[in-house]
Amino acid sequence: MKLMVHALGAWFAIEAASGRYPRPVAVGLTMLVARLGAPATAFALAGYGVMRLKEAGAFERARPRTRRRRTVRPE
Repeated sequence: MKLMVHALGAWFAIEAASGRYPRPVAVGLTMLVARLGAPATAFALAGYGVMRLKEAGAFERARPRTRRRRTVRPE
């Protein structure tokens, strides 16, 4: 249960850091994560790093390619 609370707090902190919430809410969420302790802070830092990598396009090649079906055109 504690792990879920830390992960949820970290997720909110990551969303706040991305600019989703206004600055006062982001500051409050950051204070909450700091209050939760080291596990939540570690999750938040890791999540923020993954988010930045995703924005930079680091995972573009990791996606599986979708196959297109060839349609037979009637002649």
